Amino acid sequence: MGRLWQIALIVAEAVATFLIFIPTFLWFLLNLCYVNYKISRNRKKMLKMLKREGLPEHVSIKMAEYMFPKMEFSPWKHMSLISEGEHQEGKGEKPVGKQDR
Repeated sequence: MGRLWQIALIVAEAVATFLIFIPTFLWFLLNLCYVNYKISRNRKKMLKMLKREGLPEHVSIKMAEYMFPKMEFSPWKHMSLISEGEHQEGKGEKPVGKQDR
């Protein structure tokens, strides 16, 4: 009976863990989507303002993207810094952190 009791407690603990983590994960994704929405909205407002000031379109786009950079908040496409550096090497660009000697 002791072995069956241990298995039941492990299963109950796993179910409780999933019931806690699923809403937390969904809340985290909702917040990331909201942040991305606010950043893109502020970028569009800044573009309108810069165009009204008389700046050329390509300059205003560069300024708005510098102030409010496009961010991808996708946990499924997450890349580490090491793989990003290797990815840039393949395109002929210098990887981040490596310098010519």
